[in-house]
Parts: sequence; structure tokens; C-alpha cells
Amino acid sequence: MEPVRDTQATLVDLLDRILDKGLVIYADIIISVAGIPLIGVNLRAALAGMETMLKYGVMVEWDGRSRAGERRERKKKEVPLTKGEEIILEMFGACRDTEGIYTTWRSGLLHLTDKRLFIYQKNFEEVLFQTTLDEIRGVAMKKETDFSKEPVEVLYLLIHNNRVAQFRTVDTRRLKEAIEERMKIKGLPFEENPILPEFDRR
Repeated sequence: MEPVRDTQATLVDLLDRILDKGLVIYADIIISVAGIPLIGVNLRAALAGMETMLKYGVMVEWDGRSRAGERRERKKKEVPLTKGEEIILEMFGACRDTEGIYTTWRSGLLHLTDKRLFIYQKNFEEVLFQTTLDEIRGVAMKKETDFSKEPVEVLYLLIHNNRVAQFRTVDTRRLKEAIEERMKIKGLPFEENPILPEFDRR
């Protein structure tokens, strides 16, 4: 094959050609000082797009391992739903359970399903809070000031055993309405704006 000079070719054309057809480099390099060879380099390199590499059987094993690892990572970060469970609403939010000594707000993706409400932190594969819909006894929403002194809407859920959970979300009112609607559909009794037990709301 005779080399052909194309004066109209651009760098983009060159890269496209390399990725599509591939480029093989063979080089023998000897570094010498005062005529004495000290270092020898025998270089064999192939440069091409992954599709071309796989077509010619290069890096097939690496590609298989890489894809399998990606599939495992995706599977690990899937939302932990039970069989047949359907997501009704999903949004970013934070929860604060009033039980225990650790009461810092913790954020994640909040999911309301046809069976329960839970917040899942994908990075740590951890369910921060969850309750089934039939455990909810009452729903209330209040405006409170946060550390920035700006009023924010906080959703309170009164759960069985007089337990209270608090939520802040990007759209707290929408979450409240979705919970109430889902409970009405399921025929579950709940109290709007229940009297909440006293606790530290900081």
C-alpha cells in the first residue's frame, strides 16, 4: 500500500481514522553514551477505539471484567425495594428521628412507595429511616427556623408507640399530600395535625 498525502485532512480526520482503523507502533530505541549502549527499549503499541480493539480480539478480557464490575456497582446502588413494591414519589430530603442520642439531620433520597416511606443513602447503601404506611398515626407540617434563621417547612409523622419522625425536603408540602393521599387510598386511619409529644426540635 502506497502512502497518500491528503492536504485537506484535519486533526479530527486523523483521530477518526486512528480510532476507526487503529494505529500500530513498532519502535526499537537504544540509548547510548560515548558509543556504549546503556538502555534498550523495544516498543510495541496499538492505538484504536475500543470497538476496533474488541473486533480484533484485543483487551477482550479487560473489557469483560470492566463491564461486570460496573454491573455489580449499579446493582449495589439500586433502591432496596421489596417484591412488587412501587415507588409513588422520589425526592431529595433529610430525616431526623427523635429517638436515641444521635439526632443530626441526615440526607438522602426519600422514597414514598405503596407500602412504606424510607430515606436511602446510595453512597453508603444505608436506609436512614423507614416506616410502613400502616404505622403512621398522624401527619403535621410546621414552619420553623433553621440555623440560617430562614423559615423552613418541616413534616412531622406521628408513628406507633408515640414516636415522632421529622423530615425536610425540596417540596415538603407535596410529600405531605402524597402521604395523605396514599393512606386514604389504602383506607388507613390517620390524624391531621395531631398533638405531638414534647421533644427537642433543634
